[in-house]
This record gives sequence, C-alpha cells and structure tokens, in this order.
Amino acid sequence: MIPPMQADGRAIRVFVSSTFRDMQAERDELVKRVFPQLRRLCEQRGVSWSEVDLRWGVTDEQAAEGAVLPICLAEIDRTRPYFIGLLGQRYGWVPDEIPASLVEQLGWLGEEAGKRSVTELEILHGVLNNPEAAGHAYFYLRDPAWVGSLPEDARVVFVEPTPDGASKLEALRERVRTSGFPVADYTSPEALGDAVLADFTALIDRL
Repeated sequence: MIPPMQADGRAIRVFVSSTFRDMQAERDELVKRVFPQLRRLCEQRGVSWSEVDLRWGVTDEQAAEGAVLPICLAEIDRTRPYFIGLLGQRYGWVPDEIPASLVEQLGWLGEEAGKRSVTELEILHGVLNNPEAAGHAYFYLRDPAWVGSLPEDARVVFVEPTPDGASKLEALRERVRTSGFPVADYTSPEALGDAVLADFTALIDRL
C-alpha cells in the first residue's frame, strides 16, 4: 500500500543527503537539470515539488553551535517519506557531540557521538530506521572509477582521508546495498541525473 503524499496529499518534498565538497557536481546536476523537470511534471498533475538540501543552507554559525544535526534530522521528519541518499568516496563529518535534547528525543543517538558521520545519521534516521520509507527512498552510489578518471591533484577532495573513515564508509555502502531499498550505481553526475529523473518520474506516476 502506498502512503498518501504529504500534507494535503498534493505535495512531494524530498530530502537530499550526501557529503558536501565532493558532491557539488551531483548537486548541480540535480538542481539545475533534474529537479526542474520533476517540478514541471508535478505541476502538470496539480502537485507541488520541492527539495531540501541542507548542505547549502546551514550557516557557519549554526555549524559552530552544533546545530547541524538537529536541523538536518528535523527536516528529514518534515520531508518523510521522500529521501535521496548519495554516497561517494568520502564518509563525511563526524560530530564530537550530539545535543542532549536530541538524544532525549531519539534515544538511539546516545551512543553515536564521535562514531558516525552526519551523512550516516541522516540515512539511519530517514531510511534504515524507518520502514515507512519503503517505496519512497532511493540510494545512488558513485562508481570509484569516476574519481580515478580525474587529474591526480583533483582527487584529494573526493577521497576519504582516514582509514577509519574509509572502513566506516565501506560498511555503510554495504548496509545500504543490503537494505532492500532501491540502490543504483552511477558513473558520472549526468548518469546520476538520468537515474534520479527516471526513478522519481516513475514514483510520481505511481502516486
């Protein structure tokens, strides 16, 4: 059974989760080419489309105050059950502390400070710990060969710098692959765009 769309049933609001610096080409592809097409498709059916990508919207001040994770998880709650998870070759920022109020609200976060990246916590909160996301959440994993095709001096931005982070990233990618949620590998930002467009066009048709 397909749950109703958000709010009055005529809105799709999608959370986009990924690391930041290494995913700018993917974000540009989605924001400039793919999401406008999906927005027009929705408008033709009397449905509103919007996407939430907080890597563009969180200020340095909020990051310094430790507000990044609470903001991200709250937005995931507002966009449920729609979720796009992008994983490349970086694990992402691991917060040293998790606000006590957030731990009180979400008890499972109590043991995660200093262990998991914000990106992994988003994936856990939005999808892997939430069975209702079934049929509305999609993962896209970048082929490492794309990074390998870049000039050597450009690769540093795209590669996880620590062995611990690389190990955690590999475990996360494997958990995503075996989660039962749709997972697609992509070889370039353009290929990602094509996959997202096809998946969400089909989802809009189904809804």
